[in-house]
Amino acid sequence: MPDYRCFCQIEWIQGDSILLSPEESNHLVAANRARKGDPVRVFDGAGHEWDARLVDANKRKARLQIEHAHQFAPPEHTLALAQAVPKGKLMESIIRKATEIGTQQLYPILTSHTESRIEGKRQETKNQKWEAATLEGAKQSGNPFLMRIEPLQDFSSFLENAAQFELKLIASLAPGAASLKTHWQRSLEKNGGQKPRSVIWLVGPEGDFTPDETQLALSCGFLPTTLGPHVMRCETAAQYALSITQYELTTS
Repeated sequence: MPDYRCFCQIEWIQGDSILLSPEESNHLVAANRARKGDPVRVFDGAGHEWDARLVDANKRKARLQIEHAHQFAPPEHTLALAQAVPKGKLMESIIRKATEIGTQQLYPILTSHTESRIEGKRQETKNQKWEAATLEGAKQSGNPFLMRIEPLQDFSSFLENAAQFELKLIASLAPGAASLKTHWQRSLEKNGGQKPRSVIWLVGPEGDFTPDETQLALSCGFLPTTLGPHVMRCETAAQYALSITQYELTTS
């Protein structure tokens, strides 16, 4: 894979050339120091990629020559994360790591213990930062698909949207919480050995969910799932949960 990786939209392609946006041009030429003649892998976040070569190293309007095109089939299984929005920049870190792991959907949710209040213009700014984070994660990892970030929503609204998922898991510190391995085996037995077509993890904020929120999630089909004997920060819990689930989804 080439050292340089850029994002483009389909409308930026003109024949066998790609004209990058000012932001992508600056990142490629000024930040990454790409020079004329360097090979570049370009992707659109929807499974299309192009092997290209930099022919005009302009920091505002870099132009690439397409050499080969690739198309990737979407993953057979859907992996999603519902994350209570943490304070500070932790959400951006969670999004980058989730994209690298191969998560396809993110539901940012507001809960009783959510410390971050996002309203008006601040929400628009957050959305832009979150979109930038999934783009960074895709560039870093070589993932040809950008994670879809759903609109910010409250806890009850999210639970209504989660009905579509086949296996629903909530990270839990409760004594009776079962392991992913246990839930996975039960799912396989229930479905004749077939892996679940869609899996979603629900991860709480600092201070976890309230008892009422937990009970509401359980009543909507979420299974209390332990992540081990230690109490993890929310970003660690999300990364761990997604990683072990992706392993189960992608291995025979």
